[in-house]
Amino acid sequence: MNRFLRKRESIIIAICVIVSILAYIFLHSVFSGNDVVALVTYDSKPVMTINLDKDEIYHIEAIYPVTLEVKDKAISFINSQCPNHDCEGFGYISNLYESAICLPARVSVQIINRAGEHSLVE
Repeated sequence: MNRFLRKRESIIIAICVIVSILAYIFLHSVFSGNDVVALVTYDSKPVMTINLDKDEIYHIEAIYPVTLEVKDKAISFINSQCPNHDCEGFGYISNLYESAICLPARVSVQIINRAGEHSLVE
């Protein structure tokens, strides 16, 4: 009987390991940063999508002008003319659904799936 239980426990552990590996692969493919872009909105309206593959600086004219930097496949507010500069403290974002906001300037940046970019900004 002991031998049967050990064999059964080994099978259960093997199944759990396999399911865990498959879950990791699935979640990693869904949430990986390979197919993402940054959606920039001003006053809740889409302004542009930014490809994170090329390091570049973007200037956004808003109530308070802001500057965004793409570096190493991530994006950040690096300068804002707003009074408190809290947005500059968000740092770089690059993962799906992460966002950074400059509330006084009414500018937000959200990482979205590349597939959805064409339907949001014309």
